[in-house]
Amino acid sequence: MKKIILLYALITCFDLFGQNELYEIRTYELFQYSNFKNFNNYFENHFIPSLNQQGINNIGVFKEVSEDLPRKIYVFIPYADIKSYHKARLLMASNEIIQKASAELSPVNKPIFNRYETSLYMAFDGMPKMVKPDDKNRFFELRTYESHSEDAYRRKVDMFNEGELELFDQLDFGSVFFGDKIAGERMPCLTYMLAFESLEERNENWGQFSDHPTWTKLKSDPAYKDSCCSSITRAFLIALPYSQL
Repeated sequence: MKKIILLYALITCFDLFGQNELYEIRTYELFQYSNFKNFNNYFENHFIPSLNQQGINNIGVFKEVSEDLPRKIYVFIPYADIKSYHKARLLMASNEIIQKASAELSPVNKPIFNRYETSLYMAFDGMPKMVKPDDKNRFFELRTYESHSEDAYRRKVDMFNEGELELFDQLDFGSVFFGDKIAGERMPCLTYMLAFESLEERNENWGQFSDHPTWTKLKSDPAYKDSCCSSITRAFLIALPYSQL
């Protein structure tokens, strides 16, 4: 009987170890008059430490390279699974210190942001866990691919899992995460993040990608015909000083 219980425990542990992470990406839209010092104070000294205390680490906070208005801040939060996400939401909502800081740093007469949008993603099977970039790769590219049908979308995800992810590694794209959106706007779509040393390296690597034999073979495969994409958007980002990515 003890052997059966031990076997069940081991199977459960392996199942938990192998599961795909869940990602949340928040996009905060700031007012032109937003107090950026208060915004940073809230995330650096309250929001991120609270999640870290729950074992949620590698939280990324980024701003756009461009000076476009309205200013946007991107917050990336990796969770071990959906249960971790749900638990974190409950704890944050009941955390009196967090709620007090939110009220003090974002008063009704001068809030630190307008609104934020949030989306949830399940990590790709080909990359079930995120990879923290090294200290040299500090230029980030966030890309989103929207599809015209569920069929096209699934085949595009397969294309990544069955060849593109490996090619990205070969060309040193600095893959951080790949996510299948499960909740949010403009679905079906996927989002992924790459990290480079500079815009110049980014352009050079993408140039090598477009001419690579592996990519030529993948895009000519009938299984992936017309799988991409009704829309592709990208944002060039740099991490804020307190970002954990």
